[in-house]
Amino acid sequence: MDPNIRLSPDLMPTSDSGAPHAAHPQFQELGVFVLAVIVGSLCGLATNQVLGRWVSGAVAGNAALAVATTCTGAAHAHFVHKQPWLHLLPKVGLGAPLAYGVMRVVHAVLGS
Repeated sequence: MDPNIRLSPDLMPTSDSGAPHAAHPQFQELGVFVLAVIVGSLCGLATNQVLGRWVSGAVAGNAALAVATTCTGAAHAHFVHKQPWLHLLPKVGLGAPLAYGVMRVVHAVLGS
């Protein structure tokens, strides 16, 4: 271990100046990815719960998957590219139905 690095009281590596070291870039990217997936999954879960009251389970599940995928992309755009949420909402509003339509076409073509 580098003699200039010591553990702070909260076990975070710090330099002699006391500033914490930046996490490894791969871990930062992984953290952002996992956070975006969690946000997208929660949006999909909420969509499934809301739509499940009015439509069949299969339709609600497909719509939830489309919303989850679109929201994951929007969360990535927010966390990585610093796009404001309010600018992403219209994109999600247009992207989720488009993704749902594409999914339906693919299912029809594949016969499932």
